[in-house]
Amino acid sequence: MSLTAENFYETLNTFRVLTKQIDSIDLDTFMRVFGDDEAGVERNIVYVFRTAKPIPRLRGESDVVYIGETKGTFKQRYLKNAQRFTSKLNSMKYQHVIDTYGPIRITLALYSDFGDSSEQAEARLLWKYFQNHCEHPPFNYTKPKISDMDQ
Repeated sequence: MSLTAENFYETLNTFRVLTKQIDSIDLDTFMRVFGDDEAGVERNIVYVFRTAKPIPRLRGESDVVYIGETKGTFKQRYLKNAQRFTSKLNSMKYQHVIDTYGPIRITLALYSDFGDSSEQAEARLLWKYFQNHCEHPPFNYTKPKISDMDQ
């Protein structure tokens, strides 16, 4: 299936969902989710953080709060940085999202389903999100290069 703005959420629903969810902002929770064996299976992936309830966006609503990529496994990417998620800034952000929209689940898929590189795949997912909502997911700070987007 080719990724389009119209089938964006249907496509995200085919991603593998990690069993453990981010349901509180303490370090133990992040370590439990990021360090779980099932987070260390696939390499060369794109991943999406999704809430239990949708969040209002400029256009429509979405349960997607972050889209990312890694050449390693999700566990390799995040376990060593779990402490950062408990910083004052991140604690405020994650606590509000969890309190208002429910726990955050992590979903992942091989990047090769969406692009020739993990960066291109991430950019395509971000672009399809943008086409649906006229903005990027709330936790994404980077913007894809125009050359990485399929128009």
